[in-house]
Amino acid sequence: MSAPRYRELAERVLDRASQQLSAMPQGTVSAAEIQARAAQAQAYATVAVAQALLEIGDVLRERLTPPGGAD
Repeated sequence: MSAPRYRELAERVLDRASQQLSAMPQGTVSAAEIQARAAQAQAYATVAVAQALLEIGDVLRERLTPPGGAD
């Protein structure tokens, strides 16, 4: 079983955050709704950052582990 591709997951999550921000209502909208939508997009972006860091960790482990070496 192959490890999940965190980079692909991060790209999808960032795309979702972008869609959330693009779908922000225009005109007369309550400040609370704008804040809630912005917070949701920020949460998606935070998840994407975590996934990107996991990807970096996986790549480093793969590159720094000696051949035949244990984790």
